[in-house]
Amino acid sequence: MTYVGDVSNKEHMKEATKKVKDSFEEVKVACYNAGVCRLAPFEEMSDEMRDFHIDVNIKGLWNSCQAVISYMLEQGGGSIVIASSVTGDIVADAGEAAYAMTKAALVGLTKSLAVEYADQHIRVNCSQLGYSRTPMVEKMAIESNPDNPESAIQDIAVGVPMKRLAAPLEVGELLAFLGSDEASYLTGSQIVIDGGSTLPETMSIGTN
Repeated sequence: MTYVGDVSNKEHMKEATKKVKDSFEEVKVACYNAGVCRLAPFEEMSDEMRDFHIDVNIKGLWNSCQAVISYMLEQGGGSIVIASSVTGDIVADAGEAAYAMTKAALVGLTKSLAVEYADQHIRVNCSQLGYSRTPMVEKMAIESNPDNPESAIQDIAVGVPMKRLAAPLEVGELLAFLGSDEASYLTGSQIVIDGGSTLPETMSIGTN
């Protein structure tokens, strides 16, 4: 079932959630992974670009969570999975100020909602993804190296101990686990999935 809408529009998110509820009677799991990233030097980043990130990455999550939590309270529980990022909370690259700021905010939202609704059997967890081969990353590669975007992607892989970007399916498997009953004692967790990219202290020191 598909609903085409704008996550920054609260009414759209209410309508989408109601459509799920009406069709399936319950909304047991909600996974929110809509996100945007545009690169620009901080001093050149326009208010419009800043607000674009805030509208989608923060307000979109806010609207989506508010829309689903009321149903989860009525039915006695549920699971919310938020797609955050290692960017902002753990690492950052130049030109990512708006993206880093908004993705870090989602970690705070995850923890706050997890505490607020734990005794009402609503779990809230977030993934923190490094780089996955997605259309967004491919667009960032073009912005970073217009003449050879594939080189930019290969350079990312060099800095990952596993020497590759995540496949989207691998990320989906983590999101599915966090939403499932098998993760029933997890809430407020932030799970890094980055192939070890945030582990090395340097790329030039060591025995490897």
